Amino acid sequence: MTSSNNSSLDSTLIPASWNSGSLISSIILGLCCVLGLPGNIGVLVVILRRSSRRLNFTLCLMLNLASSDILCLAMVPVWIYNILYDWTLGHAVCKLATFLLYLSLCSNVLTVTLLGVHRYLQVLYPQMWNRLGRKGEVVLLLALWGLACALTSPTVATRDVVDGGLHCQQHKGSDAERVAVLVLQTLLGFVVPFSVLVTSYCRLHRRVNQTALFSSAKMTRLVTSVVVAFFIHWIPVHIVNVVDIAYIVLGASLPESSIPLPCQRSTAARIARCFLFFNCCLDPFLYAFASRRIREQPKSSSSGENRMNMPLGL
Repeated sequence: MTSSNNSSLDSTLIPASWNSGSLISSIILGLCCVLGLPGNIGVLVVILRRSSRRLNFTLCLMLNLASSDILCLAMVPVWIYNILYDWTLGHAVCKLATFLLYLSLCSNVLTVTLLGVHRYLQVLYPQMWNRLGRKGEVVLLLALWGLACALTSPTVATRDVVDGGLHCQQHKGSDAERVAVLVLQTLLGFVVPFSVLVTSYCRLHRRVNQTALFSSAKMTRLVTSVVVAFFIHWIPVHIVNVVDIAYIVLGASLPESSIPLPCQRSTAARIARCFLFFNCCLDPFLYAFASRRIREQPKSSSSGENRMNMPLGL
C-alpha cells in the first residue's frame, strides 16, 4: 500500500520527461550559467573600466566575445525549461529564443575567427590593417553581426513547436531541407572558421618565430589553447550533425541501416550542447585573463618585441 502510494506521489511530482539524461544536462547547463555569466560580466567591467582611452580593435572583439557569451548563457534557463518541461511559451518565443541562442553562438565563432585573422594581419601586415581605419573596423564589426544573423536564419526557419506543442525543436520538413541546413551549419559554423583560425595562427607562429626578437613560449601556449578549445567544444555538435545527415541519407536509400542511428542521438545532442555552453563559460578565462597575465610580464626594451609578445593584439 505504501509503495503504491509512493509510486503515485512520485509520478505526480516528477514529470515524465525527467530522466537521468535530462537532469544531468540541465545541471551542467545551470552550472555553466552560474559560472559563466559572472566571468563574462567581469570581462566587460574590467575592459571598460581600465580603458580610459578609445578601445583598440582587439578590445572591441573581446567585448564582442563577452557580449555574445552573456547572451548565450542568458538563454540557458529557457533551454533548461525546454528540456525538463513541455513547451508552453508559444511559437513566437520558440522562434525568438532560437534566434538569440544561435545568433550568440554564430557571433562567438566569427569573433574568435576574426581575432585570429586580426592578430595575423596586425603583426605581419600592420600597414594593411591600419589602412582599414576606425570606420572600417566599425563596418567590420557590424558585418560580423550581420553575417551571424544570416547564418542563424536557416536554423530559425526550420525550428518550431513540434510533437503536439511539447517541444521547441527542429521540425521535420523535407529531407533536402534538413540536409541543407545541417551541411550549412557544419561548413560555415566549423570547417571554414576552424581552417581560417588554424591557418592564421600557424602562419603567424612560423613567420614570427623566424625573428630573433620573439620569445614565443607563452604566446604559443595561449594560441594552442585557443585552437584546441575551439576544436574540443565545437566538434561534438558537428559530429551529431554528420550523424543526422547520415541518418537522413541512409533512411532514403537503406532504411534498415539507418534504424540504429537515432537510438543514442538525443543523449549525444544534449552532451554536445553542454560543450557549447561550457565554451562560453571558459572564454573569459581563456582569452581575457590569460591575455592579461601575459601582458603583465616584464616589458622588453624593444617596441617590436613588445608588439609581438602581446597575445591577440592586447
